[in-house]
Amino acid sequence: MSAIRFENVSKRFLLHHERTRSLQDLFVRKFTRRKHNGDGSGESSLEEFWALRDVSFEASPGEMLGVIGPNGAGKSTVLKLLARIIEPTSGKVHVKGRLNALIELGAGFHEELTGRENIYLSGALLGLSRREIRRQLDEIIAFSELEKFIDTPVKHYSSGMHMRLGFAIATVIESEVLLVDEVLAVGDANFQRKCFERIAEIREKGTTILFVSHQMADVERHCDRAVLIMGGKVIADGTPGETAQQYKELTKRRRTDVPDFYNVEYVEWQVPEEMRIGERAPFSVTIRNNSRELWNGEQGSGTRMVSVSYHWLDRFGNMHQFMGPRKILPRNLGPGETITVTNFILPPAQSGNFLLELDLAAEGAGWFGAHGKPGPQLPVTVLPERSARRNGDLKETELPVAANSKNRK
Repeated sequence: MSAIRFENVSKRFLLHHERTRSLQDLFVRKFTRRKHNGDGSGESSLEEFWALRDVSFEASPGEMLGVIGPNGAGKSTVLKLLARIIEPTSGKVHVKGRLNALIELGAGFHEELTGRENIYLSGALLGLSRREIRRQLDEIIAFSELEKFIDTPVKHYSSGMHMRLGFAIATVIESEVLLVDEVLAVGDANFQRKCFERIAEIREKGTTILFVSHQMADVERHCDRAVLIMGGKVIADGTPGETAQQYKELTKRRRTDVPDFYNVEYVEWQVPEEMRIGERAPFSVTIRNNSRELWNGEQGSGTRMVSVSYHWLDRFGNMHQFMGPRKILPRNLGPGETITVTNFILPPAQSGNFLLELDLAAEGAGWFGAHGKPGPQLPVTVLPERSARRNGDLKETELPVAANSKNRK
């Protein structure tokens, strides 16, 4: 019997859209409650969105199944259905045995408690008794490599330290099915290797693992099979190499026909050559609207509002971290107009050499890069995190920015 099985699963969401017609409407809505009739004459409307359509796949006991696809394809919906966070609109989802999930590591930590206290708190939330936690306490602390700081409140931890402790806690729980969602880029290269070794140990015990990732190299290296999901449907199901290749070919094909709206020119940009884990740094980019349409900014009506963001790629060009903080255009940008946008970059929680890819996004219309207009990919070296500040706070400080200015005309 399969450990995981999806049988013709579909999931529908109802999206609520409000129409704002005037400042008077905003004032009235703030101080009154209105009933929305949904017939087009009221203040709001509902739109059906099918995140998944007739999705079927399965994973055998002890198998590691990779799930790949672009952002918005339906991968997160698959995870939520497996974790019973949501229920399918139609079809059946089967999970055999106890399920554990490595998703948003450290998200439930209490900031005022120490690392040690959070181990007990998180363990209890995961269903462990105090005796079971005490028996595995030394292993958790040793694996996280936070022996010096385990009795420090986690509010002083860097993001990388949060994730390392969260991973160590989550992986001591024995389960028949494990969900892994883009969380193995934890700490430096050595710690990341430890994470994969821990996953391999869990797998050897017969645990079925569903691994969601944008990194094709990791999927090909560690998974037995891979499923490609695009547009809420299973496009391919086969060996990791074959499925990854099909994904790359489909992505290239989608980039050949660029709608006019997405015609952007990246004129000039400044990004840091080096960054340090946990420390942010400023960047700026000058863009030109080469389309025939207006791009809305903060002063726009809200439809297709355009913002600037970025992605981190590994040195092979595979997605390492999707989407940094967005910055909406400070004003509307008409055809042929140019604007400079500044924002801050947050590096990956892993040291090494990466590519920073700048990108634009339009609300309700998707990423420009996904429509054939990717931004520049710039090399950035990410250095290990600092151990501590002089005042004892373990959060890192900002690095001086060594600007790397590029110009394309």
